Order: sequence, then structure tokens, then C-alpha cells
Amino acid sequence: MTRRTLKITYREADRARIPDVLTEGAVNLVDLAHRGVVEEVGKRLRIRRQGGYCGLDVWLHLVVYLSAGAHLGLRPFWEDVLRPHARRLAALAGRRSLASPAAMSRALDSVEWELLRPEATWLLAGVPRIDDLLRHPAVQTYDALGRGWHVFDLDPTSTVFRQRALPSDDDLPDPRRRAAQTGRPGHTGRKRGEIMCRRVSVQHSGSGAWIHIHYSAGNGEGVVDLERALDAVVETRDRLKMPPERVLVRCDGEFGHVPSYTAHRKRGLACITRLNRLNILDDPEVLALLRSATWHRVPDSKAGPRRAAADLGILTIAPGERTRRSDGTRYEPIQMRVVASIFPNDGPAKRGKIIDGRQVELFAVDAPADAWPAPEAVAAFFGRNAEENRFAQDDRELGLDRIFSYNLAGQELAALVGLSLWNLRLVRGFELDTPPAERPEPRPRRAEVDESVPAGWPRDPVIQAKLAEIDWQTALASRPGWSWDEESGELHCQDGRGLSLTTVRPSEHAPGRTGVIFRRPTGGCEDCEPQPQCLRSNRARAAKHMELSISTVLAEGLRDRQSAVRSVSARPATIEPIDTDPGPLEVADSLFLPAAARQTHAAVCRQATLRIHAELPPAAPPQPRLVAVDMGDRQRRRKTWAQNVDRYALPPGGTIRIEVRGSPEVSKLLGDWEVFREVASTG
Repeated sequence: MTRRTLKITYREADRARIPDVLTEGAVNLVDLAHRGVVEEVGKRLRIRRQGGYCGLDVWLHLVVYLSAGAHLGLRPFWEDVLRPHARRLAALAGRRSLASPAAMSRALDSVEWELLRPEATWLLAGVPRIDDLLRHPAVQTYDALGRGWHVFDLDPTSTVFRQRALPSDDDLPDPRRRAAQTGRPGHTGRKRGEIMCRRVSVQHSGSGAWIHIHYSAGNGEGVVDLERALDAVVETRDRLKMPPERVLVRCDGEFGHVPSYTAHRKRGLACITRLNRLNILDDPEVLALLRSATWHRVPDSKAGPRRAAADLGILTIAPGERTRRSDGTRYEPIQMRVVASIFPNDGPAKRGKIIDGRQVELFAVDAPADAWPAPEAVAAFFGRNAEENRFAQDDRELGLDRIFSYNLAGQELAALVGLSLWNLRLVRGFELDTPPAERPEPRPRRAEVDESVPAGWPRDPVIQAKLAEIDWQTALASRPGWSWDEESGELHCQDGRGLSLTTVRPSEHAPGRTGVIFRRPTGGCEDCEPQPQCLRSNRARAAKHMELSISTVLAEGLRDRQSAVRSVSARPATIEPIDTDPGPLEVADSLFLPAAARQTHAAVCRQATLRIHAELPPAAPPQPRLVAVDMGDRQRRRKTWAQNVDRYALPPGGTIRIEVRGSPEVSKLLGDWEVFREVASTG
């Protein structure tokens, strides 16, 4: 048996070493300080406070906390992990210490929207410097003409608060709920709760970078929420000098109305969204377009129903009767390109409408038909589901589903810092392994016709609904073997052959009763042996027909609908057809992998070991408690923004030494700058 010796040596703890969970936060602080971002945050991120920590200190704490994954709350994270290293981590950014959880809570309660929102775009774009990523060919979508587009996804998400019962009694103080200032009653969807707040988010689809978020209480502010988000898209477009005609916004069906389309048009933004006007599917002209359309397969992942799509044309969409602008004026009608998609569905429709065995969904596509043919436009709309996955990812990676502050502006600041960190990871991973600046090789477009759509589909749903109201058991009592097929909407003879409604008599044959005629197609009975009570005729290819007596009220409804359907061809068309040929190329989505970019950055940080040695000057002796520093101090004057930042800045004269061990990528991430850094008077 092999003998072995075990030797244990005890040494004092290495207090300079930063725990692995804090390594990424420390690397990020060094990186951001090197690039001048920390100093810029101190100037731009303002929280109106007479004393205490400023906006820069709140931002620093959140960067370190969220970089660690936010698996603990702020307080347990401080107590269990952060407190022993708070001073050395803060020194990387020229600060005396990170704020405690209590100080963070007070600071977040003081955040104001009018000071925060002007800097929101800079926090998301300027801190991580995302512009080079957004300009890269790999993050663009290429249309059927081979031109590159920037696609943005706009989608709200809700946070719901479940309120516990509060006991009340004469000897108890009046109850007060902290969440009362955060949320209001609203449509919570599938989430259980009494009040809610809503986050409206905009993401650049190809790169996965967030360019805008803001919070609202309850169901939000309607069109104001949309306009605020679209303004961020316009700002990004103008900053990067994107081609204005090649910026596309994909929206949830919540924005499928005239005010939304007007807001996009006003800003020169193309859009794709659902059209919330399913009543037009009862219009005989629209039904005629559905029957005459050539349905092409929608490109898909083969994970859901096989859809087909077709252009219906340019429709004039009028606003709702109660739809008004903020000043009380009405919206003007707007012309929009409408695309329909269909797929077989025998059950109820979660979206759209079931017509004759197929689910029909309508989309407003305010983009050129040659660049975005109907099938590709529908595929593009459903591609926005990727943003739902990224909501789950930011919750998992950053813990943004937690409540940081019951002040909604403070909650918005925390979310902005979290998504700014998301963008930082994305950009740094992109810089560590930048893909070639080449657009993908274009491939020819191959349109596939959906041959499964039956000829004559769809039958008129209004007529089918009225026929379903007939008491068929009574109407066919004298005709044994005859039956009504509700699924096909046909009357079946004894031999099982279908007859369709063709005629409604112009007048009653008896008080309250009118005749209706059902007929087989010409020649439809040629291969059938004559049956009792069947039509007998010497004419070649004679068609069987049968007349029934039904309620005059139902007959008049059928006659009016038949008249409306048959007059469609006689009246001028109100829908302008799409006569543009699709482009010759396949629409190519971005193949860039945002998660892989973030993981590249995370892997570099995970492999690194940091030791921070801070040699700081002794603290200044405390001022006498009973004597003011100057007259401004004695009068308790408001301090300038710069004075608020300087309050917790490191004093001059200190030296910080950082030892980094890791892969060569760590040096690429941190850049070449002096290991020893003299702490300047400004920190």
C-alpha cells in the first residue's frame, strides 16, 4: 500500500485579494475609470441631495452589485460579500467608500425623472460605447433587395405587486403601503397581483443592445410611452447616421392602431405590428381578396404552425370614434399596407379570427413590399419574440426583476445601470473577438406557394353564421337522410353530396316564411344514381337543387349579405392593390450572437485574479462640531453639483496598485495604463 504525507501550512488571509464574485465588478471599474467614464458619470448623473452620497456613488455600487449577478439582496450582499472590500473597490474609481445599503435606499428615493431621463440614452449608449457595434455589418438585417436595415424591437413588460392584507384597528396606526407610490391598478395579464408598473423597452435586434427603457405606473401613458420610446430610436438613428428609410420598428399588437402608425410616420420610421381591426375580415371586398390571393409559405423555424401570407393591399384605416390626441383633436385616417397570414386551426383563436377552418391574422406593414414581401414581413414580426427571451436573460444575469426602490424613478435608475452593464459586457466581448466587417453572402429568394389552401377559401363567414341559426332538424324533418354539415357549411343530400346556398326568394311564400335555394355545381350529379325526391331533368349535366322554407327575418339577412357580396365587383375598389414585385434575394436576419459576446467578456473576468493594494493618506482631522467651515456652511447653502461629487472623493496623495493575473485577454480588456496611479485631488 502506497504511503503518503499530508502537510498543512496556515497563513494569514490575503486581504488584498478580491473575491471571485467581485472580480468582474473590479475589472469594470478599472476599465471605466481608464476610459474616463467614471469622471463623466460624476458630472452627468445627478441626484438632488443636501448631504450623503451622490449619483456617482449610487452608480458605482450598482455596477459592482449587478456585475456579481445580483443573486442576493443589496443588504445581504453587503453584509456577506462586499463590506470588507468596499473601500478598495471604491478607490479604483477615486472614491472613499461604496455606499451602504441604507445609504443606497435613501439615495434611490431621491432620484427624479427630470434629472435622470435626459441622461438615460447616454447611460445605455455612452457608458459602454455601443456605436461601433451598432455600425457593424454583422448586426444588420438585409432585405430582399440586398440592403442593410437596422431593426428595433419595442415591447412593454409588467411588474405586478401582490399586496398582503393589512390589519386595521382603532389602536393601530393608519396602514401605509410602500408600493402605493410605485404602482397603480392595471391590466396584470397572467400575473397575479393588485397593482403594477410597466417598463417600456427598446432593443436593437441584431446586436441585442438596449437603447431605451422607462417606467410608468399602472398601464402606463399610452401613446406617450410609445412616442418616448420612438424618440430614442430617432436619436440613435441620427447619432449613427443610419439611412432613415432603412430603420424598422417591430411592435407588439398593443400598438396596432392609428395613433401608433401616426407616431411612426411622423418620425419617418418604418414599422410592423398587428392590425387590431379584425372586423374588416367581414368586409366582402377583403374576403374577395383573400379568395383571390396567392398564398406563400412564411419562413419559419418549424417549431410552430406553418403559416402562409399574402398582401391584401393599401387600406385606409380610420381612427376609433373615441380616439383623440392629447389636445382633444381627432386623428386623421391613415393609409397602411396590410398583410394577412393564415394557418389551419380547428380550435379557438388566441389571436386573429377563425374563418372557414383557418386562423387569419392581420399585420400593418409600413415598409416597401419589394424589400419586405408579405411572407418575410410576417416572419419579421414573429422574430420580435427574441426580445421576450432577452427579458428572461436580463432577469437571470442581472436580477432586474427585483425591486430596488419603491420610488419609480429610483427603480428606473437601477434598471438603466443594469442594462448599461448588459451593453458593456456585449461591447467588450465584441471588442475581444470582433467578427469580420463583411455582410453575409446574399442568397436568391425562393417563394413557396401553399398548395393546401382550398380553392374558393374562405366562404363568407357572415352567411355561414346566419345559416347556422336555422333550425335544421325542423327544416329537414320531411327529408330523411338529408343533413346540415356545420363544419363545411353545406347541406348534404342522401348520398352525402354537398349543396350550397345560391338564392333567396325575393318575397314570402307564406306569412313570415321565405324560400331559400341550395344547389349542386353544374354536372355535380352526373355520376350519381337518381334517388327518391331528387331533381329529375332531361337536360344534360343538370344540377340538383332543393328549396327550403325558413324564417323571413333570417332570409332577409341572407339576401342583404348576398347583395353586398355580389355588388363588390360592381363598385369601385377601396383597397389599392400591391403591384410591386418582390426583390430577388432572401431576407437575411443578423447572425450575430449577443449571448456569446457577453459570455466572452464573462469568461475573461472569471479567469482573472485581482489584488488591490491601496496606500491612502490618513483621514483629515474632524472639523469642530460647533464651528462652521465658512459662511456657506453656517447658512446651510445648497452645494453645487461638483461639491456634492467631491464630498466622498479620495483626498490627494494616495497610491493604488493593482495586481492582475489571468489570460492575455485581460490586458486587452483593461488596456495599457500605468499600474501605479496617483490619486488626484478630484479623485
